[in-house]
Amino acid sequence: MLIQNATVFDGTGAPARPATNILIRDGRIAAVAPAAQLPAPDGADIIDGTGKFVIPGLIDMHVHVELSGGEEGLPIWLGAGVTTIRDVGGSPEGMLPLRDAIAAGNKVGPRIYSYGPLLDGVPSIFGNRPLAGGGPADLTWIIEDAARAQAAVDDLVARGVDGFKLYAGLRPDLVKAFIDRIGGRVPVTGHLSRTWASEAIELGINCLEHVHATIYQDVVPPEYRHPREEGNGFIPNYWTWLNTGWANADLGADYVRRFIDLLVSKEVALSPTTVLVTGGMSTRDALEEPGIKYTPKAMAARRTQQAQAMQKMREDAEKAGRPLPPIVPPDYSEGRRALDNQLAFLRMALDAGGRVVPSTDCGAAPNQVPGFSLHRELGLFVEAGIPNGRAIELATRVAAEVLRKQDEIGTVTTGRRADLLVLAADPLVDIANTRTIETVVKDGVGYAPQPLLDTAVA
Repeated sequence: MLIQNATVFDGTGAPARPATNILIRDGRIAAVAPAAQLPAPDGADIIDGTGKFVIPGLIDMHVHVELSGGEEGLPIWLGAGVTTIRDVGGSPEGMLPLRDAIAAGNKVGPRIYSYGPLLDGVPSIFGNRPLAGGGPADLTWIIEDAARAQAAVDDLVARGVDGFKLYAGLRPDLVKAFIDRIGGRVPVTGHLSRTWASEAIELGINCLEHVHATIYQDVVPPEYRHPREEGNGFIPNYWTWLNTGWANADLGADYVRRFIDLLVSKEVALSPTTVLVTGGMSTRDALEEPGIKYTPKAMAARRTQQAQAMQKMREDAEKAGRPLPPIVPPDYSEGRRALDNQLAFLRMALDAGGRVVPSTDCGAAPNQVPGFSLHRELGLFVEAGIPNGRAIELATRVAAEVLRKQDEIGTVTTGRRADLLVLAADPLVDIANTRTIETVVKDGVGYAPQPLLDTAVA
C-alpha cells in the first residue's frame, strides 16, 4: 500500500510534513519520505492523500471489552480510529483468546493488550461481577493475603497477560506483595482507594488510573479526604464526595506540588479517564456525543440490566427494614468546578515532565461508547490547554511507551506496525478533526470506517 502526497503528523514530536508518501509492506511501515522521492511500487494499492492528513492510530489506555459488548464492540473502536486498546479488567478466559485471534488476523478489531482481571481485596469493592449472558465470572479476583497474591501473579504470567490491574480494595501490604512478585516483568497499573497513590508510587507501581479517584487522597485538601476503609464503594453518594473534594482543591498547595514531583521522579504515568465524569457524575456533556448511536447492543442491554438490578436492590433493602441512603443527584455546577481542577492538574503534571495518556473506562463508565469517547477525551485535553499535536502524541507515542510497545506502535515511522488514520481535515487546527476519518489502517490493512460502525446498528 502507498499513501501518496499526504500531510503526515508522525507522532514523534516533529512538525507535520506536507507532500509525504508512506509505503506499507507486510503490515509494517517500510518507508516515509517526500512524495517525489518515494514512487509507487508496481502493483501497490494507492490511497490518494492529496489534501488529507495522516496521524498514528489512536490508543485507548483504559477499556473493558467484555463490558462493552465483547466481540460485538470491537469493530466500533476500529471504525472510530482506535487501533489499540488496553483492557484493564476482563476475564483471562475471554480476553486472551480474543487478543490472540485479532493478532492472528482471524477477527477484526483493535490490537488488544490484556491486563487480566481486577485484583481486589477483602472486602471487595463490588464483589465478583459476572458477565451478562452467563459469561465467565472472573472479571474480579478477590485476594485475601500475600500468598494468594503471589499465586495469582504466577498464574496470570503463565497465561500470558500483558500487565496487571490492582484494584481499589487492596491495602498497601497486598499492593506491595503484587508488585514485588511481578518484579517488573510487565507493567502494573492501579485504580486505588484503600492504598493512596503516593504509597503505590513508592512501592513501584507504573501507572495510575482515574484522576478523579485514585489520586484524590493526595491532592484534595485534608479535610475532604476519607478514612482508609471508607473510600470507593463504601461512601454513600461517592461521586458527590469526589466532586466536592475536587471542586475545593487547592492546586497551589505544597502537598500537590510534592505529589507531582513524586509522580514525575518515579516516572509513573497517569491514565486519567477524564471523560468518564462527563457521563453524569460531574457533567452531562457525554450525553451529547453523536457517536452514542453506535453503542453495541449488548452494552446497552447491560446498562438496562444494571439499572434494574440497582432498583431491585434498593427495594429489597427497604422491605428488609434496612433502607439504603437516598441517592443525591450531582450538583453539576460543583461537578464542573471539579472537572476544571482535574484538567488543570493534568496540565500541571505534563508541564512538570509527567506522562498522561488519554483513556475512557469504556464499558464500566456510564454513557461512554467505544472509540468516540476517546475523541471526547482528546477534546478535554485540549480544553486543559494542551496543544493539539501534544494531545495526539499522548494518545499515540506516549501511550505506546507506557505499554512498553514503543518499538511496535505509536508513530508513523519506518519499522513500526502500519496503524494510522487518514483524515479529511487537519487535527492540528481543530482537535475535533481526529473524527474526520476516511481510512483506518491497522496492521497494513485499510478499512472504510462506516461499514465497521454500521455493525452496531445492523
